[in-house]
Amino acid sequence: MDILATSDFPLITFIDIEASGLDQPDSYPIEVGWADTLGNSDGFLICPLEDWTHWSPTAESIHGIKRKELFEKGLPVDEAAERLNDMLGCEVVFCDGLDSDQFWLNRLYEAASVAPSFELADFHQLHKLLSKRHMLSLQHALKSQPIPHRAQADAERYANAVLASYPKEDPR
Repeated sequence: MDILATSDFPLITFIDIEASGLDQPDSYPIEVGWADTLGNSDGFLICPLEDWTHWSPTAESIHGIKRKELFEKGLPVDEAAERLNDMLGCEVVFCDGLDSDQFWLNRLYEAASVAPSFELADFHQLHKLLSKRHMLSLQHALKSQPIPHRAQADAERYANAVLASYPKEDPR
């Protein structure tokens, strides 16, 4: 039996965003991570703008990122937006919380005064790309993995679940 080559997997990219608060109109992105099914990934913290002051202890307890860490290690908003555009190009990028993630990406890109080069899509739109068998396997793989609540690790979790939905060997 032949082992499936990496090129047999569809290129699917996932993005995840951690934020200063949950469902707050004043919340903003603090960490972005992405991963694709070819094994590429990246993640980084974002340094808040001066008027980005909202901070939720509840959100911090989930992602574990300290606000002080953002100022010490975070990228300026323009560098963060440019880095995402450079890495994601004109792809369709999938996320698990479209409304929230779109809101936080909009805050980032508006602050950077640029437009995203990629399109954000809801995880459930993968039904159009993957077979029902792959989607069921993907959902099973996701349920069996812990949710890290860090942007890059969360995106990698989705990419790895897609890869796990494909058989290891070609049944020819």
